[in-house]
Amino acid sequence: MFEIVYENKKFKLLAKENLSQAQQVYLEKYLQKASSYKRIGVYQSSPVFSLYQPPLATRVGARSLDQRLKRRFESLRVPASATIAINKACQCECEHCSAVFYNHSSKANLDTEQLRQALLESVDLGVTNLILLGGEPLLRKDLCFQIQQVNPDKSVVTLFTNGEYLHPENCQKLSEAGLMGAFISLDDMDEGVHDRLRKRPGLFQKALRGIENLQKNKVLTAISTYLTPDRVHDGVLDKMMEFGKKIGVNEVTFFDAIPSGRWIHKDETLLQEDDRQQIAERVNHYRKSANYPGISAQSTLTSHQGSAFCFAANTQFYLSAHGEMCPCDFTPLTIGKFPEESLETLWNKMIHTPPYDCRSKVCRMQDPVFRKKYIDPLDLQKSFPQYLESF
Repeated sequence: MFEIVYENKKFKLLAKENLSQAQQVYLEKYLQKASSYKRIGVYQSSPVFSLYQPPLATRVGARSLDQRLKRRFESLRVPASATIAINKACQCECEHCSAVFYNHSSKANLDTEQLRQALLESVDLGVTNLILLGGEPLLRKDLCFQIQQVNPDKSVVTLFTNGEYLHPENCQKLSEAGLMGAFISLDDMDEGVHDRLRKRPGLFQKALRGIENLQKNKVLTAISTYLTPDRVHDGVLDKMMEFGKKIGVNEVTFFDAIPSGRWIHKDETLLQEDDRQQIAERVNHYRKSANYPGISAQSTLTSHQGSAFCFAANTQFYLSAHGEMCPCDFTPLTIGKFPEESLETLWNKMIHTPPYDCRSKVCRMQDPVFRKKYIDPLDLQKSFPQYLESF
């Protein structure tokens, strides 16, 4: 495999003899562009530009680019990311929880060996960014053991957490296990509002202490939050970026408020075109502002105006805590269950099943046509077992 190095503030491509001329030109252009990105941190001695991407000047970074070449030049549908729920337990009852139906299922979590195998199979499929979810991941006792199973030359590991259990000893163990970074969910800069939305008094202050504990242990930190039309109009994006700057996080990520989970029928949460335009303008502003954290916003990627495509069953999949393979963690549809079938079998089945047998420019869960055909017929709120009918 080729090698990527970082010298004089630029990425360079080595061992070019293994590449075709077209591949070499493509990578060199990509690295030239990446060299201009705002650096938000360092991991494995390489610059990091987002917690969603492996650091390029590492073996895992080179592997991620090799998988990119396969997708581009060989037309292979290779997953780059896997969001894996490692348990369904959670101490919060968030108003906007997208995982509520999964977490209230009577099905058992994958056991230690099953989860370990799922992580290894994900990496074998091509995943270079493993994202651990819940429930609350830190309620799983074998969390650090599972992180240690992942070869750091093949994939980085990050997690999403509400932050309550990021005690000093836990953060030290997570760092030693090899965790690259953590997204801490903050719904509001006001602790009373945040705690009320999550129905967990005292959570806000615990989350802030948790961020400090991660930073002391050299784990990259990010705030995870969401945008609705009301929140866009109220200036939440700017306020959260200021707050992120104040507490020294590396990145702030803004998800679209998707009608899913408890909000499955709340179409009023969907962003409108003027909302997306305003988000794009503010994202461009902060990407040029050196003193602010990095910023990622779903709206600037998976919308008609975005620069990417819907990631679901394209470059990403979601595995529920009890093994259901789904397009993404906001989509209550499954193609089958692990370990009854291997992840490779489930992935190949999913990417050859309509509507996931082709790419979508927009997030499907925000597409009215998709929702009418695939989501509206599911009576999720009355019968939990029915939310996992195969599509």
